Amino acid sequence: MREIIQRENYGLGSKTLLDSLSSMESVKILLVSDSHGSRIILREIFQKFGKSVDLLCFCGDGIPDLVDCIEQGFWDKELGECIPEAMFFVQGNGDNSTAMILTDDRCSLFVPVQVSFNAAGKEVFLTHGHKFDVYYGTKDLYKNAVSIGADIVFYGHTHIANAQIKHHTQSNGEKKPISLLNPGSCSIPRGGMPHTFAIVTLSKAQKEVEYHYYEIQRDETGDFIFIPYAPPEKEVSLIW
Repeated sequence: MREIIQRENYGLGSKTLLDSLSSMESVKILLVSDSHGSRIILREIFQKFGKSVDLLCFCGDGIPDLVDCIEQGFWDKELGECIPEAMFFVQGNGDNSTAMILTDDRCSLFVPVQVSFNAAGKEVFLTHGHKFDVYYGTKDLYKNAVSIGADIVFYGHTHIANAQIKHHTQSNGEKKPISLLNPGSCSIPRGGMPHTFAIVTLSKAQKEVEYHYYEIQRDETGDFIFIPYAPPEKEVSLIW
């Protein structure tokens, strides 16, 4: 990560990249959530996938882990090259509203509860999910997406990977797809689910998003491996 500066839109990193997201033909996003202290796993994800994406979206509950990786990447150039040039992040129910990145300088971060941005012509809404009662499902998240005109919602909190595509009928009768994507937890999954995260590609050429989820495992030598995973596409509720 070359520029450790938080911008006016709460994005961190390259101003050039953050300013150009909306005009890019396609944007590849590393989507991660709920690391809950597992900095090693987060670092491994960056080392494997960080160079191949344009942007990181972190859905909260692990901001100290993210800060630690950024700090370590400042001193360890090999790791630093693997941390995406730009990122958006939000405050989970276990995170503070501020953080400090310590390198040879100090970068004070504000950690918003939610953030919106445009990438490849798509409106993205990023939040942790606890403010929208996602333990009960995505009904409130979907309503909010419709009200603000979002095309994609990224969220976490449940620790269960989930990928839903819903369709909203607009005033002109056209159906607009709205993607609700939860990468699951890379650290502490629930409900017997695996440790997961996702790579999401947004494109101006197609309405619906392209996503690939990965399960995190260790091989016989103890090294991390990443296996393609098909997430549930139906509503998930932790409280029935």
